[in-house]
Formats: sequence, C-alpha cells, structure tokens
Amino acid sequence: EKVIQAIEELPAECRQVFIKSRMENKKNKEIADELGISVNTVKYHLKNALKILREKLEHYLIALSLFLLMK
Repeated sequence: EKVIQAIEELPAECRQVFIKSRMENKKNKEIADELGISVNTVKYHLKNALKILREKLEHYLIALSLFLLMK
C-alpha cells in the first residue's frame, strides 16, 4: 500500500516512465519512442523516480529488513 502511494506521488512524467519500465517491462528505447523523449531523458526520470522512492520508503525498508532478520 505504501509503495503504491509513493509511486502515485511521483511527478507525472517520472511516474509514467517508472510504470512503463518497472511494471510493463519496457526497454528504455521503447519508452522513449512512445513518449517522444530521448533515451537519456528516460534514464533521468528512472534515476529520479528511484531516488524519490528510496527516500520515501527508507523507513519501511529498514523495518522490513529488521523484521526479516529476526525470523
């Protein structure tokens, strides 16, 4: 639920590129062609999206890691 919320809060173009890449399994070139942007712009948006998601979900990832280590 928190992951979906974090993805929905991404800037529009970042979110669009992230979804096409990670959920639709499209290659950077395919995404660039579909959206009419360069491959470098796709890479930029992916890098930015991952950075934002990492920051927003950091606390949950730490808690999950600790939980899994205790099992």
